[in-house]
Amino acid sequence: MSSDASPPLRKNVYIPEVDLEDFEDYTIGGYHPTIIGDTFHDGRYEVVHKLGFGGYSTVWLARDNNTKRYVSLKILVAHESSRATEASILELLSSRDGLPHKGQRFIPLLLNQFSFDGPNGRHICLVQEPAGCSMAASKEDSINFLFPVETARSIAAQLIMGVSYLHSRGVCHGDLHIRNFLLSGPNLDSLSPEELYERYRLDKVPITRVDGEAIEPHAPAYAVYPLHIKMAADRLVDPIVRISDYGTSFVAAAEPSPELHTPALYLPPEDFFNEPVTQAADIWTLGVNLYEVLGERPLFETFSWDRDDIMADMVSTLGRPPARWWDKWENREEFFSSDGSWLRDIKRIYTPGSRPLIRRMWDMGRGETPEACQWDVEGGEMRALEDLLRGMLKFEPAERLSAEQLMTSEYMVKWAMPAWERQLQRETRSGLE
Repeated sequence: MSSDASPPLRKNVYIPEVDLEDFEDYTIGGYHPTIIGDTFHDGRYEVVHKLGFGGYSTVWLARDNNTKRYVSLKILVAHESSRATEASILELLSSRDGLPHKGQRFIPLLLNQFSFDGPNGRHICLVQEPAGCSMAASKEDSINFLFPVETARSIAAQLIMGVSYLHSRGVCHGDLHIRNFLLSGPNLDSLSPEELYERYRLDKVPITRVDGEAIEPHAPAYAVYPLHIKMAADRLVDPIVRISDYGTSFVAAAEPSPELHTPALYLPPEDFFNEPVTQAADIWTLGVNLYEVLGERPLFETFSWDRDDIMADMVSTLGRPPARWWDKWENREEFFSSDGSWLRDIKRIYTPGSRPLIRRMWDMGRGETPEACQWDVEGGEMRALEDLLRGMLKFEPAERLSAEQLMTSEYMVKWAMPAWERQLQRETRSGLE
C-alpha cells in the first residue's frame, strides 16, 4: 500500500484563521476574492452571506434579483474551472429522459452556470438552491450525535434511493461522506438581507499578510464565517436530503476514474491499493456512511488518519482482505503476525485490536443489549442491517451489492423505506391542513 508523500513546505503569506478557508489559496489559480455585496452575472446575483468552503471552491448565499429568491453560488478555484465536469454531471442527472426514479429528488438542481474573470483567473460558478446544513454539522450540533430512530431510517432510505438514481444514470459520485449530505433548511426567501442578519449573524475577520503588505487584488479585505443554520440531529424530524458535490464524479462507462479526495476514513480499500475506482466504490462509502448516519460514531476510528491504521481497523472489522492486498501491504507487520493475528505494539499510541462488525453494531449508541436496543431487534432489524452492511463492505469490489440490490434489501424494504413513506404521508397531511 502506497502512502501519501508529504507536500513540500511553503512559506505562509497570510496569517491563518481557524474555521475559515486556507488564505494561501487566494493566489493565481486559486479562490476568487469574494466579499459581501459583490454582484455576478451582470448584477443578477448579489452576495449576502457565506455558506461554506472546500479545497476547490467557496460557496455563497446570494439574492437572485430576477426571481427575488436566495440561491447558492459555488465559485470554483480558477485552476480547476477549466477542467471541471460538475456542471455536465448535474445536467445529466437533472434530465427527465427515461423512466422516473424515486431517487432523483435527492440530487440538487443546477439552476444556472456562468464563468467570469477575476484577479486570480477565470472561474466557473454553479448556481443551486441553498441547503440548511450538512449531516456532519447536524450531528455536531446535537447532544448525543444521534438522529431519532425514525429519522435515521428515513435518511438511510433517501441516501440509498439517491445513490441508486446516480448509478442508474451511469454516474459514480466518488466522494460520498456526511459533509456532502446536505439537509434542506428553512425557506429564507421572505427575509431581507437585514432580517437575515438578525437571524443568522454575519461575522467577518480581516485578512492580513505576514509581512504587513497590501493583500489586494488577490485576496479579499476580509473573510466571512459561514452562516450557521442549526438543525440538531437529535431534534430533527422529517428531513429531506440532498447528495451534493459532484466535483470528482464521473460517468463510469465513459471516463477513467479520477483521483479521489474523499476523507481517508471513508475511502474504499481499492483506492488504498491503487486499483481502479468504479461504482462499487460508492457502495463501500455509502455503507460506511450509513453506519454513521444510523448510529452515534464513525465505523472506522483512529487517532490519526494514517492509512495503515485505517486499513488495520478495516481488517479488525471485516477480516483479512484479498491476498493480493494482504501481501502488498508494506506495513502490515506493524499490526499483524504472519497468521493474521493481532500484534501488541507498545510503540504505537493506538492499536485497535479486533472489534468485528457485529460488536460495532452494538456500539452504535442505540443500546448494547437486545432489551435496551432502539432497533426492532425481535423483528430482525439488527440482523437485516448487519446483512446490508456486510454486503456493501465486501473487500472485493465485484462482490459488493449493487445499488439496485440495495433497493430490494430486507433492511430497505422492511425498515428504511417504510419510514420514508410515513414521512411522505405526514408531509401530505400537513399540506392539506
